[in-house]
Amino acid sequence: MSVEETVGVKRRDFLKVVGAAGATTAMIGCSSEKVEKLIPYLVSPDETVPGVSTYYATTCRECSAACGVIAETRDGRTIKLEGNPAHPLNRGALCARGQSALQGLYNPDRYRGPMIRRNGRLEEVTWDEALKLFVQKLGELGGSAQNAAFVNRHESGSLPLFLNEWLAGMGIPASLSIDPNADHAAIAANRQAYGVAWPRYDFSAARLIISVGADFLDGWGASVAHQLDFADARAKLTGAPRMVYVGARRSLTGLNADQWINARPGSELSIVHMLGGVNAVTPEQAAQQSGVDVATLTALKREFDSARPAMLLAGGASPSGMELCLAAYNVNSASGAIGTTIKPAEAINSFEGIDPPSHLRVLAARMQAGAVPMLMVRGVDPVYSMGKSLGFAAAMAKVPFKVSFSAIPDETTAMCDLVLPDNHALESWGDAEPVRGTLSLQQPAMDPVFNTRSTADVLIAAVRATPATATRYPLPDYRSWLLARFPGGASTFAAALPRGVTAGTTPVPTTRTLPAPLVMPPAAATAGD
Repeated sequence: MSVEETVGVKRRDFLKVVGAAGATTAMIGCSSEKVEKLIPYLVSPDETVPGVSTYYATTCRECSAACGVIAETRDGRTIKLEGNPAHPLNRGALCARGQSALQGLYNPDRYRGPMIRRNGRLEEVTWDEALKLFVQKLGELGGSAQNAAFVNRHESGSLPLFLNEWLAGMGIPASLSIDPNADHAAIAANRQAYGVAWPRYDFSAARLIISVGADFLDGWGASVAHQLDFADARAKLTGAPRMVYVGARRSLTGLNADQWINARPGSELSIVHMLGGVNAVTPEQAAQQSGVDVATLTALKREFDSARPAMLLAGGASPSGMELCLAAYNVNSASGAIGTTIKPAEAINSFEGIDPPSHLRVLAARMQAGAVPMLMVRGVDPVYSMGKSLGFAAAMAKVPFKVSFSAIPDETTAMCDLVLPDNHALESWGDAEPVRGTLSLQQPAMDPVFNTRSTADVLIAAVRATPATATRYPLPDYRSWLLARFPGGASTFAAALPRGVTAGTTPVPTTRTLPAPLVMPPAAATAGD
């Protein structure tokens, strides 16, 4: 049997695919779509030279940190991402997750267009049909709109403000801003202790760094910024800080430490108390609880007491995570680290406004009680991230109408009645505020790969489709809305685009409350406490 008979691809078509573009684009072509769609431009637009790259400064949205990236686009296709050297957060570096954003952009499983559930399955429809149904369901909410809910992926910048403005106009409460990968215990402790969600950790200013379960080199907080600062500190010819990692698992941070202390899971609090602050314990007591040798803990205590300035970091992944983080704050405060090695005044702004997981549990309880007439979800997958035991899927099944703005199939979208797929971040306009007083600009590096639309543009179109609300948004799209509110207007925005960053700030929602009354059984009402 020939290769053509085995895989169903003719040799001539295969050669077209291979010759049309690079590896990423070729993978997209390995589908039932016509091969000629691989050719980005038959007639190149103005200011585009075939085979010559164009570079766009934009913002990474693979996590909440919002690092700056430079996207290289050639012949209408983005082919490479690198960090933006002008960006104050990542300073030209980019993590593996940011580099892999192209995989999401060209993901062949992305929705090609809007979908409507018919006869128990999602079917592809036109945008006109999808918007008509969306507008119809919004109109049917009436007075019950105050019980509808919008769950959004957390991001800083102007989009959350636009979204909450749109929701308020519809009588719907402000959106929940969710990041399932965030260290919520550490964030809550930071807010209580420092008044910010994430202070800056100045590793270069420390002589000793002790990390208790805080994997700051691999995904804990703004890891790219942590990696750069830690590398700068360790590169010093003299005075480089010594680093000790305490934890049951030798993480990437533990592998880069000078010493790894293998403490029993759940015993980290005793070691933090041993180092100082309130509720101090002796090395012998800490050794009994943690399983670490007494001599090792005695030496650690002696070293911490003599090394100034020092820094103690604590991760909140343990069952007593917030208590552990607050205990670490007490130690840092007593040792003089606040303002020296830990700097709340130079806080990383990306994590401001993240809602705690308890808000999702309250929402699940309300859905279980039948109190939510419509659920809208964008960029997150709570059915998966919350776990089966919390019953989000069962509660979601009781919502009469569910809308997903997800661009890819996931567990939550699989339960929805309407899918309005969002553009990828590399196809979208926007901004972020990763560092206080600095805006990171986001612009499309290429045209949308599929028939998707920006969620903000969909929401504006829904308002403009109803005569009673059409005048609420006189501007045609989100880009126009963004430019209208940008300091200095469109000309200032355009001047800042080549560099990708500019001075500016956006307000951050500080608190959110779910609508009252909560129509649910008493047992369910306490589940989110």
